[in-house]
Amino acid sequence: MPSNAPRRTGAFALTEDVTIRVTGQARTAAAMLREHIFRHTGHTLAESPDGRLMVTLDPALRGLGPEGYALLVSPSAVMLRARAQAGLRHGVQSFRQLMTPDGTVRAADVQDSPAFAWRGVTSPLLPAAEMRATIDRMAAYKLNVLHLRPDGNQHELRELVEYALANGVTIVPEIGRSLAEVLDVFPSRWVHIGRAKLTSGLAGLLQSHDRVPVRWHEGDAPADVLGPHGQLSEGDAGLRAVAVAGWVGGHGVLQRSAALASPALG
Repeated sequence: MPSNAPRRTGAFALTEDVTIRVTGQARTAAAMLREHIFRHTGHTLAESPDGRLMVTLDPALRGLGPEGYALLVSPSAVMLRARAQAGLRHGVQSFRQLMTPDGTVRAADVQDSPAFAWRGVTSPLLPAAEMRATIDRMAAYKLNVLHLRPDGNQHELRELVEYALANGVTIVPEIGRSLAEVLDVFPSRWVHIGRAKLTSGLAGLLQSHDRVPVRWHEGDAPADVLGPHGQLSEGDAGLRAVAVAGWVGGHGVLQRSAALASPALG
């Protein structure tokens, strides 16, 4: 649910004469929005300086964080604003959720930003079409990290990374020393090391590539690894920069560590 979304009445009609106003480098998000509207209604909305559907990138927007957005839908107009591209992408997804089968958009006044900087899932490497569908579903739910064990053709992996980035998803590869040569395929600063201990050799390799390791932790409580103040409590000094993931009820759940924590966003 959005962090703030008071109820509104009415709806905005997506008729074929509606036009889109784009300002402040918001053209990529506007194109995404137009594509969703076309798939939903069959209308190809034109761009106009006085369009009633406004998409704005405003770096001066405050209070919503780097991934936050403000979406106002009234019967007469729509305004989507964000300070960064990630926020605009999230706003487009919320707009999609508000669209109804009859070609209208439910009135809303949404101000939203994620509570966690890392919102991810783990997946095996599937065929390319299935991986793209997975990334599409992640974008729809505003998830932004895909943990993946790389395997196969590096060209295909690069294409997958590019597709993910275009949809606001960062692919975090899980590697061992034998897979270290694929690091340059993945721009993610985070690298997963599975359940392996962070040896000095592996730590040095990752540090030389300016990467931060992430690993699974098998324990019943986050407090086993994260102390009462969210600091890593394990003795190995090399683990101070390691974000820790734990297994809870049979499902992998990422726990925030000092390395991952960001200011509260919502």
